[in-house]
Amino acid sequence: MEEVAECYLMELTQRSLLQVTERNACGRARTFVMHDLVREVTSIIAKREKFGIAYGDAGTTQVLHEARRLSIQRGAKSLNSLASSRLRSFILFDTEIPSSWIYDISSSFRLLRVLCLRFASIEQMPCVVTELYNLRYLDFSHTKVKEVPASFSKLVNLQVLDLRFSYVDELPLEISMLTNLRHLHVFVVHDVQQRSLNCFGSTKFLGNICHLKNLQALYTVSANKYLVSQLGNLTLMRGLGIMKVQQSFIEELWNSLTKMPNLSRLLLFASDMDEILNLKMLRPLPNLKLLWLAGKLDGGMVPSLFSKFEKLTQLKMDWSGLKEDPISSLSHMLSLVNLCLNGAYDGEQLTFCAGWFPKLRSLQLVDMEHLNLIEIEGGTLMSLHTLELTGLRNLKAVPEGIKYIRTLDQMFLTDMSNEFIERLLGSDHHIVQHIPDIRNFGSSDTQEANNFISLEYLAKKYGTGALKYSPAE
Repeated sequence: MEEVAECYLMELTQRSLLQVTERNACGRARTFVMHDLVREVTSIIAKREKFGIAYGDAGTTQVLHEARRLSIQRGAKSLNSLASSRLRSFILFDTEIPSSWIYDISSSFRLLRVLCLRFASIEQMPCVVTELYNLRYLDFSHTKVKEVPASFSKLVNLQVLDLRFSYVDELPLEISMLTNLRHLHVFVVHDVQQRSLNCFGSTKFLGNICHLKNLQALYTVSANKYLVSQLGNLTLMRGLGIMKVQQSFIEELWNSLTKMPNLSRLLLFASDMDEILNLKMLRPLPNLKLLWLAGKLDGGMVPSLFSKFEKLTQLKMDWSGLKEDPISSLSHMLSLVNLCLNGAYDGEQLTFCAGWFPKLRSLQLVDMEHLNLIEIEGGTLMSLHTLELTGLRNLKAVPEGIKYIRTLDQMFLTDMSNEFIERLLGSDHHIVQHIPDIRNFGSSDTQEANNFISLEYLAKKYGTGALKYSPAE
């Protein structure tokens, strides 16, 4: 059904009812806008057909009591109650209302199928939620919700549960009774810039996960030997984030992953900085498009397994402990569009040779403390649009080869040395003068600036609300 929905979205775009304003690194549409005239027509039709209403827009000072779908843009406090017994969808955009209003208004939600309270000021789920037997989609992301009640077992029709950027760190046994669940996103974010190994919390899954046979996306759960052995039963899985991985069960985990023929997105984090992961004997995952691998790799080398990921477009490697320049080993991945090396390499030099990475659009080099030279030959990185250099304190000179990358239109710098910035603005400025958008965020800059670049980074990786990926998308 997700593929059918995306086809509908593309058809609306082709008919110019929606316009694409932003795409991810792979070219997939992420953000859409509707033209004012089209929006006015659709709004009129939606009201006339009693399809739905956007409360807070001009001309919608009163809610149609027969509307089946309601989104509140602003002015929610003026709504004391919802008289409609037909309400099927409730989406709240007004973040300035107290939690008491939400708890009171939710008593009108008996037939609801879609409930979105993203960014709402609440610390616990309204009691009525577990009585919404028709609920298909439930979103409490970016809230202060800490707990999922055991009574969630009543929501037998639930297909999507979104708890990203909430405070939930444990899922009750009863979650495994939601056999229609297709997308489960739940993680606590500790480091929004994703520069540390424990940037995401690991959610404990207490139930029997093999009961969730319809599950297509699961982000993120804490690994244990029993859970990884059961993952192989989830044959419809397309996206998986798994934390606290240990070498003692890495082979069993990978065997489970090979039973997921449609798996395209994988986040795999080691249990700690000392855990060494040996991937040498593992089989390739034929449809993998995104891989985020965090933790030391056996032998300090890029596994030969990587060369067999023919469809891989996005790769992020964190704290891999690589001893040799990984660029030559990764250059054979011709489909790669997005590459991030975060503390992955302990050496002093990276070299990009002519002809390498023909499709790469985004490159991030982060927190490699010994790196002092980046050599870029002409004819490499010919499609690169975004370059991020973060925490490369030993890099004193702007890489000369950047001048060959004429497609480059964004360059983000964070926590770089003063000498690097001085040369960028002075003697090395000619190297980057063709780049229209260069932004520097120092370690002493405001939190707003650091949040800006990190959230943009999340959006590029996961779209949503991402994250867009969240690691979720």
